[in-house]
Amino acid sequence: MISNTLRAKWNVIYALMLRDMRTRFGRSYLGYLVAIAWPLVHLGGIVAVMTYANRFLPLGGDPSVFIATGVMPYVLCLYPSRMMGYSIELNKPLFLFPAVKALDLMFSRAIIEFLTAFVVVLLFGFCAFLVGVDLTPLDMETGATAILATVYFAISVGLLNTIISSIIKFWHIVFIVIMLSLYLSAGIFVLPSSFPTSVQNIMWYNPLFQCVEWLRSAYYEGYGDTMLSKSYLMSLATVCLFLGLLGERFIRGKLLSS
Repeated sequence: MISNTLRAKWNVIYALMLRDMRTRFGRSYLGYLVAIAWPLVHLGGIVAVMTYANRFLPLGGDPSVFIATGVMPYVLCLYPSRMMGYSIELNKPLFLFPAVKALDLMFSRAIIEFLTAFVVVLLFGFCAFLVGVDLTPLDMETGATAILATVYFAISVGLLNTIISSIIKFWHIVFIVIMLSLYLSAGIFVLPSSFPTSVQNIMWYNPLFQCVEWLRSAYYEGYGDTMLSKSYLMSLATVCLFLGLLGERFIRGKLLSS
């Protein structure tokens, strides 16, 4: 009985994924390639420009690796969480079908964004290899868990973002401002140790900063020992996920009727 229910639920989510991809990207693969190319070009462009501007790295090694490990968490956070915020308002007609629930739309969009982020990371690593930049971390396990934790945080925030945007119509603009603020205070282009202690204490509470520190700890031995808090990042992501699920429960009627 439970297996049949889960299978039926998965069939709904899978159908929503196919519809979402065809609606957003068209019926050809070209549309999805464009969706992958945009964050890939965004990531590559920032890395190229900032690497040229920061040729000297106090940690030693290739400065492009340092920049890439800072920009990658931002791209992995920005695109999934922002795109998930539109999953309800762009698919309201689907609620005419009793089998379709709000969470189905959010989770189907989350899976698509997770797969897209995964492909972007792989392609970026491959492109970097072609131009002579080795993005292979010293600690593969730490690098993989850092990326997964970043995507988990992005999806959790995206779920909460969907709920808030259904209540506050101009929230999408506010959300972009918040993400840019996190981006500017995450120590992406400079070493956190170069800031005064008072500034470092403020940066510590930035979840994107923790994502960057976690990923860089896989590339530089001893990096992040003083400021990295994996438990803080995972706890905050879990709280966002819980609040998003709780919010969906309480405003389910509004989501279906608004």
